[in-house]
Amino acid sequence: MKKVFSICMKTSSLLFFMLFCQNGLNSVEAATTLPDNHTIEQLEVKWLNDGKSGHSIDVGNRKGTLLIRIDQPKVERNVEWVNWAITNVKAVGFQMYPTLDTSKHVGSSAFGFTGYPDGYAIDEGYPDKWAKEDGRLKFGLIKFSDFRDPNYYAGLAIYLDKPYSNDGKYWFGGMTYALKEPGQIKAYFFPNQDLVLDAYDRTKTGGTFPLMNKVMWGKTELWKGQLGKVTIKKPVTLWKRLDNGKLEKVRDLLNQGDEFRVYRYLGEEELYGVGSGMYVKNIPSEIIYETPSKKNLRLIRIMNGEE
Repeated sequence: MKKVFSICMKTSSLLFFMLFCQNGLNSVEAATTLPDNHTIEQLEVKWLNDGKSGHSIDVGNRKGTLLIRIDQPKVERNVEWVNWAITNVKAVGFQMYPTLDTSKHVGSSAFGFTGYPDGYAIDEGYPDKWAKEDGRLKFGLIKFSDFRDPNYYAGLAIYLDKPYSNDGKYWFGGMTYALKEPGQIKAYFFPNQDLVLDAYDRTKTGGTFPLMNKVMWGKTELWKGQLGKVTIKKPVTLWKRLDNGKLEKVRDLLNQGDEFRVYRYLGEEELYGVGSGMYVKNIPSEIIYETPSKKNLRLIRIMNGEE
């Protein structure tokens, strides 16, 4: 009887341990698979002036996630088939092929982009046998950021699980009457990673497409238009600048190591503007002022489609 009881106790303990571990694991957020933003590459996109109205994207002979950002046309934006916000479309028929030779573009485009992520999440972009028979090699996703924003864009992402092009160059087109303005199409690449669903999720207002993460600089996120940051070395006064130019004390900043974004600098008064009309004085014994690196500024330009 004691033996049976002992076995039961051991079994119960094991079950409890397994449940405890399982619950513990479920409560811990999984490690992110997102890459370091500094590994993103901006690719060369060329307009092919051959009467076929397509573009060349030079990926190279490698695998990874190809990201394409398409800004709306500026000239004919009120034409329904050019300004996609008028019809609130989910997807647009863009096409991509692994060769610039248009005589070999047969059947369905080799690479397609759909606006519905559910199916992609199941098959990871690999076509079924019917799509393969029709010449399809891979699927990606497309999403429009937000039609309420006049500067909306389309974010496209496709995972190239292997090099499909002999020379690394891919033809991109479709709806080409809407893709004819210089700089309208931009292409980026994250080598050796499948980030399609992450890119889809981040194509939105306030999103980070074509980057996957925010651009972090120390403890704070680097924002567009930010000149630099100040780090508190010891207690310093936060001032409000009044309309008459005088300073009014707001409060003391006490926490050593706290960081504040700087948006302007008043040289004559030696004041760093930290937003909302607030300033800290340029006193080297109290603060450290730094400017962002060229690498981080490049990422901000990329994220805002300005690179």
